[in-house]
Amino acid sequence: MSKRIILASQSPRRKQLLDQLGLNYDVIPSNIEEIVPPFINGHTGPSQIVTELARQKAFAVGERLQKNNKANEELIIIAADTIVIMNKKVYGKPNSPSEAKTILQELCGKIHQVYTGVALLSFDLAKSSIQCLTEAENSLVSFRNYSEAEINAYITTGEPMDKAGAYALQGAGACLVAKIEGCYTNVIGLPMPILVKMLRAVGVEVLGEG
Repeated sequence: MSKRIILASQSPRRKQLLDQLGLNYDVIPSNIEEIVPPFINGHTGPSQIVTELARQKAFAVGERLQKNNKANEELIIIAADTIVIMNKKVYGKPNSPSEAKTILQELCGKIHQVYTGVALLSFDLAKSSIQCLTEAENSLVSFRNYSEAEINAYITTGEPMDKAGAYALQGAGACLVAKIEGCYTNVIGLPMPILVKMLRAVGVEVLGEG
């Protein structure tokens, strides 16, 4: 049975990371509204938030494609969601330059956490089976003490506007970072060790193993 791999994200950062595995895949964004739920009495933590949002993205694409899918084709859908957290406050994508500035001011000189949830959804129509794997990764990022002039200059690049926490580690935002503890690709938005493990679990050969 052929396997069709789909990245349920229009993020160029996630696409660049997935390209490194040398897999053939299609890009089909989920286009769901990303509503981050609040922490609820300690029961809804950041790992649960990002894995649930990733799961919703994967199923949104899966349900859209299931109707037109070939009976002899297995769909493997990869989705991810990333949030930045500091002192139990969630920092998503800024809605305006002024909001980006506020976020960067609050993160300046401090340590924050980056959580990315990954969902891998496998539709096998021939066997009428659905399998969904989810997992989350967490990294610590220390920002240096930067000036307001640096914040303003960074915002003018436009880079902060579609990034959780208003910065991109793989871009000019790397200049704000003093130290990273944990998975580097997690901070970019797609923890590759987790993804490779998931792909192999559903029978996709990655880097010579499957």
